Amino acid sequence: MTFSDYYFYVVSYNHQFKKNTIYRLDRILNWKYAAHKIPLNERLPFDLGDEKKKFQLMYPGKMITIQFEYTGIVEAALDKFPISRTIKKIDDHTFLLEVTTYDTGALMWFLSQKDMVTIVNPPEFRQQMKETLQAMLSNYED
Repeated sequence: MTFSDYYFYVVSYNHQFKKNTIYRLDRILNWKYAAHKIPLNERLPFDLGDEKKKFQLMYPGKMITIQFEYTGIVEAALDKFPISRTIKKIDDHTFLLEVTTYDTGALMWFLSQKDMVTIVNPPEFRQQMKETLQAMLSNYED
C-alpha cells in the first residue's frame, strides 16, 4: 500500500495479466482471495520505493528515457522526476533535461506544463505528444 497525489493505492500481482497492477483503494468495489497461492517463481519482484521514482500520477506504462526542453522552474521538473538530470542550459530560461520514467504518467505531466515543455527525444514519444495535442485541439474546433 502506498500514498500518492492525495490517494492510497494497493500494488498487487494480477494473475490474469501476469504483472503487478496498481489499484486506487477508493475505487475497489469488490475483491476476493486468489483460488490458489501464487508460487514464488511466478511472482514479479516489485520495489515500491524504486518504482515510485518512475511513476507520474500513479500511471505506469512503458519505461522510457525522455529528453525535453523546459522553460519553467527547472528544479520543479527535476523534483517531479527523481531519475533525471540536466543535460545543458540552453539560455537563461531554457534547460535540456533527461528523465527516465513510465510514458503514460509522464505524458500527462508534460501536458499539464502548457507551453513550457518541448519533447526532443525519443522521436516516437515526440510524435505521441503531437498527436495528443492535435486530438485535444480538435475538441475545440467548431
